[in-house]
Amino acid sequence: MTQVFGFLLFSILSLGCTEGVPALTQNLTELDWWETTLLYQLYPRSFKDSDGDGMGDLNGIIEKLDYIKDLGVDAIWIQPFYKSPMYDMGYDVADYKAVDPVFGTLDDFKKMQKAIKDKGIKLLLDYVPNHTSDECEWFKLSEQRVEPYTDYYIWRDAKRINDTHTTVPNNWIGMFHGTAWRWSEKRKQYFLHQFAPQQPDLNFRNPRVKKEMEDVLRFWLDLGVDGFRVDAVPWLYEAEHFMDEPPGKGWHNRIYTIEQPENVELVREWRAVLDEYSRKDGHKRLLAIEDYSPPPKLVEYIGNETHPGSQIAFFFYLTFVRNEWNATIVDRVVRWAAKSFPRRAYNWVLDNHDNSRTRTRLSDESVDVWNMFMLLLPGLTSVYCGTELGLEDLNLRKDQQKDPLNGGNGRTDRRDSYRGPMIWDDTENAGFTTSKYPWLPVQPSYWRWNVKAQQQDPNSHLNTFKRLATLKKSPIITHGDFETHVISTWVYMYTRSLEDDTIAVLINIGSETEEICVKNVGCALPSPMFVHIRSANSIVNIGDTVFSHEKSKRCIHMRPHSGVVLSTSKGVSVTYSMFIILLAVLSKLIL
Repeated sequence: MTQVFGFLLFSILSLGCTEGVPALTQNLTELDWWETTLLYQLYPRSFKDSDGDGMGDLNGIIEKLDYIKDLGVDAIWIQPFYKSPMYDMGYDVADYKAVDPVFGTLDDFKKMQKAIKDKGIKLLLDYVPNHTSDECEWFKLSEQRVEPYTDYYIWRDAKRINDTHTTVPNNWIGMFHGTAWRWSEKRKQYFLHQFAPQQPDLNFRNPRVKKEMEDVLRFWLDLGVDGFRVDAVPWLYEAEHFMDEPPGKGWHNRIYTIEQPENVELVREWRAVLDEYSRKDGHKRLLAIEDYSPPPKLVEYIGNETHPGSQIAFFFYLTFVRNEWNATIVDRVVRWAAKSFPRRAYNWVLDNHDNSRTRTRLSDESVDVWNMFMLLLPGLTSVYCGTELGLEDLNLRKDQQKDPLNGGNGRTDRRDSYRGPMIWDDTENAGFTTSKYPWLPVQPSYWRWNVKAQQQDPNSHLNTFKRLATLKKSPIITHGDFETHVISTWVYMYTRSLEDDTIAVLINIGSETEEICVKNVGCALPSPMFVHIRSANSIVNIGDTVFSHEKSKRCIHMRPHSGVVLSTSKGVSVTYSMFIILLAVLSKLIL
């Protein structure tokens, strides 16, 4: 769900000092599937059109599953395809148990789900519980005071000003600015909408609503999905007293409309539903929540072994990466997350459907660098479809914009720009659709930056991404210790170590060439190291020896926005580690 993000930036810059950080140890034990997953966020309207109407659909996803599998993806998160008037592009759900005709049918979903499972890939769905569409039957019946739907939503009488005038119930403000209340002439009351007026908030203080939304989870779980990403979690409950919030527009003034304590308990109830299914067949389901709050708040939703909540609370601070960020800021953000989250909940997000793409925020050269950075960190990595190609934001004319909320209700961003079609080849409309007009125009550079062209270029963003995804599955990344190092103002490094092996991710995020020598990395790295993966603009090549005591190999010159992945051997040694892990798994099965 689209949110106002800028309020968080002060937290990044006010974090603590840069002293050395001890190793974060990953024990050699069996891990749950989501602890090391490469999660592919798929925006279905923009992925692949199978029927020529200009919009992507479920059958289009089936067509491209071989591509997704070849990427090294472990799980797919598909964004809303439910029946919807599309005022918020599917996040205004009219029927949670129906597929919108734009995307296909329920039978198409079943076929897609089976095809995904046959590829050995997990499937997550978007779960949108805070609100429905005002075209949802529940809302229509609630507006007419038809039982049992009368209190499915949050209704309040108008506040009396004098004998002739009334006003909204209180001063609560919606996320798209303006009052969070809209008058219903049919019911003669106001209803709460924390997002668009077409998205009335559900009333989770009504047990029937909780049961309805639990049934939604069960419906899709019965069809075989592996979990859910939960939308807009901070807004699930509001204070019962409906008092005015403190004056001001800041996030921290919203003390009665976001992050109420009941939210945490509701997430735990949903986790209990997923655990019920997990116990039936031994396959664990994943609950991941969307919340842009700092880690201390996110950890509350994760809970503990006694009171488990969501396994993952997405960590979004890296979506704010800009050229102004230096290595110290990056290190503070990474250490903040790594020290706050339980080890099993590490997760990283660089861009998504609500934030500008990496290439646009930074540069084309930065794509490989930040993919290196993200994919080899411990834990789950969420990758937005197209990031593997270096897809950039669309530069749209006003007449090309489709999102009704673009620039409206006080919004200043253009979400359509982040949601452009995938560019598959150099044919008309990049192979996305046979329609003359796709729902949004394809990137003008599709003729040279497309999937087909990048598959044939060994140094492309796509092939670099695939090498990183392969390395992500190795035990040194899934189980290795993790340490961070600020090498210079603009050069950052972290290491992954297991037994006698070390992997180092070394990136220059600055605008000048940097010389990094043995003396700079000190005792952080053994000598020598070998180049395992490189960004396309790197001076060194795969297999080169670096940081050795030979005079000519003591230093690396790193071009601006370049990166390398280094290894203690020309091939990552994993045999003994794999043996240890296999023993652990076998022991668990025997016991």
